[in-house]
Amino acid sequence: MSASIMQSRRECYVCRMLYGVVTAQGLEEHHVLNGPLRPMAEQYGLKVWLCHRHHNELGYSAHFDHRLRLYLKKQAQQNFEAVYDHRQWMEIVGKNYLRYAQCSSDHGASCR
Repeated sequence: MSASIMQSRRECYVCRMLYGVVTAQGLEEHHVLNGPLRPMAEQYGLKVWLCHRHHNELGYSAHFDHRLRLYLKKQAQQNFEAVYDHRQWMEIVGKNYLRYAQCSSDHGASCR
């Protein structure tokens, strides 16, 4: 199991990003790339810790909110390219999430 290249501390990525709050209880590991790319996410550490609310509940969570999913994929791509490079990202993933337009969620997280 590879360590995350997206975060160094075990806390909810979204709670920290949105509210500046450290939520360290009841965390669940979220692979930012899923489906056939899940093994790649595991291999390269493209995963974050999320509290249950931000991981898999209705509303603003990684499994139910497209804007949050896109934000996390953009963050994953930025982190991957900082360690490896864009060419390798495109060879493995085949999609450039950084080209998507900016958006804002109802909760103020920017999809950069």
